[in-house]
Amino acid sequence: MTRLAVRSPFTGRVMPIEDVPDPVFAEKMLGDGVALHPTEGLAVAPIDGTISVLHSSGHAFAIQSEIESVAVLVHIGLDTVKMKGQGFKVRARVGDVVKAGQPVVEFDLAAIAAANYSPISPVILPDLPEAAVVEKSGVTQAQAGKEVLFTVEI
Repeated sequence: MTRLAVRSPFTGRVMPIEDVPDPVFAEKMLGDGVALHPTEGLAVAPIDGTISVLHSSGHAFAIQSEIESVAVLVHIGLDTVKMKGQGFKVRARVGDVVKAGQPVVEFDLAAIAAANYSPISPVILPDLPEAAVVEKSGVTQAQAGKEVLFTVEI
């Protein structure tokens, strides 16, 4: 079995994915995970891997791990796609190989609040194989790139 530790992409308070005020995330339509209420405007890579998706607005990205079929989706805020990139500064590109803890997107928490969007940020494991086992760590506070949010065994 291979084990992958997924670190927090944000500094902030960790909350159950079921508590996210958006049914797409809360009902795990995109996959299981957790969410964070960030206290700093930086999203870092939660795993070593390759940036496979990076939305043009900068509000969401995915990293494909070196372990086949395991990716991590990071969504900064809720409905922030409507900000059309305002308040987001992308520091990586699709195809970039990144290490856990490496900055990917800087974002302005004040701009998100001023636009009346929630800063709550889901961290999701989409499309995991059936054999995968996910174990959440139970941490309630996290520093970007430090605390493990969950581990995946395949």
